Amino acid sequence: MRYQQRLLLFLCAYFVALTSQPIFAESGIRAGAAKRSIVPSFPTHMGGFFDRNQPFEGVHDDLYVRAVVLENDATTIVMIGSDLMALDAELTHMVRQDITAATQIPASHVLLCAAHNHSAPSYYQKQGEAEIKAEPSLRTFLRKQFTDAVLEAHTRRVPARVGFASGQIQGLTRNRQQRNNEVIDPQVGVLRIEERDERRTIATVFNFTGHPVVLGSSNLLLSGEFPGAASRAVESLLGGVAVFTQGACGDVTVNRSGDPFHEIERIGRTLAGEVIKTSGLITCATEVLLSAASRTVRLEGRPVLSVTEAETALSRSTTSIEEAKARGLSQSSMQLLEDKHRVLTAAARRARAIADDPSKKEDQLDAEVQVIEVGDAAFVAVPGELFVEYALELRARIRQEFQMSTCLVGYANGYIGYIVTPRAMETGGYEASSTRVDVLAGRTLVEAAMSLAYEVGPRLEPAQKH
Repeated sequence: MRYQQRLLLFLCAYFVALTSQPIFAESGIRAGAAKRSIVPSFPTHMGGFFDRNQPFEGVHDDLYVRAVVLENDATTIVMIGSDLMALDAELTHMVRQDITAATQIPASHVLLCAAHNHSAPSYYQKQGEAEIKAEPSLRTFLRKQFTDAVLEAHTRRVPARVGFASGQIQGLTRNRQQRNNEVIDPQVGVLRIEERDERRTIATVFNFTGHPVVLGSSNLLLSGEFPGAASRAVESLLGGVAVFTQGACGDVTVNRSGDPFHEIERIGRTLAGEVIKTSGLITCATEVLLSAASRTVRLEGRPVLSVTEAETALSRSTTSIEEAKARGLSQSSMQLLEDKHRVLTAAARRARAIADDPSKKEDQLDAEVQVIEVGDAAFVAVPGELFVEYALELRARIRQEFQMSTCLVGYANGYIGYIVTPRAMETGGYEASSTRVDVLAGRTLVEAAMSLAYEVGPRLEPAQKH
């Protein structure tokens, strides 16, 4: 109730400020940006890492939610990035509801995402290998900070220019599931938003793919990890607000060595350098099409074996590993067997848990897919840890069909966990062992995104075939 009262008072002040602003006589793009700290003043647990159960003990560097509002005479869109690990659908709905009530911006035009930062507060508490909702005060705090950032950005709109380009970074990431440096997404997507006349930076929205897990599970200090370091560097050199969006990093991590806190700064500077270079090469325009649409798709839950089936398969896998060790099988071959064994171990644990409590079985999960168009760039948002092959395919298809650039935004508008490929489900590993959805979930999300791409605006017409 107290939150609703505070929100009402804020909205009254907001509308007073709104009515005192000049009415825009010019057409074209208008934009505003703002950020708010999301460091709680009370103890909370931290996201990620099942072997870390303690609340955070301090703050290494500040955490933020950053928001950009873009509008023309026809459409308004909002892009919100945060230094969190994940956002669930409930918080997404709350924030959108507040924004729509204050501004009339449709919920489908508001994108919320998390950096997937493993050194951030979480409103979930670890309980073995499960998580339970345990931090309601944090959810209330985040709702207010997210909403306030957007409403401030909305009041700060000025005539603007917008442009998009992409750079690349090779050597910074690797595919942890396939254990190679090839199946990654090296793209650094950059959306530059600047004042129309003075050309000062209003905001830089940038997209990169890599797991922010540098600090590890022993760390008990809140930190924005390497995305936070990159955002600080971009803001310091370019000005404005720097909004990081995470890509399809379900199977992609960053290469690091040495002191973890030094590494997040090194990786952050490396990423920021490419963002700054790319931003400097962008030609901005005052007239670009803005469009947005979203759709909720229903995904099948992961099939569950009977306890007998699961334990029989696990027993066979254990025997196979023991026999392989006796034969002196190579380390790489042993790793493949152990990856598959991990999946079977998780399947047996899941089968026993559901046998004890059938309500734990997830038959279906809802997932929102969103497409936002800004000029010739499409931002495709999905609510989980998509494997990178899907993002690479989607980018190629949108480029072929529409001659547009694409940024896949993961951890957006909800969170359903890992979304793995059929190959990964077969070869096994941590991600395959913990996924909640059927093996075809990724294909369903990609096709839903392509369908939305045809709907979001008149510019998204298939490229003419020659």
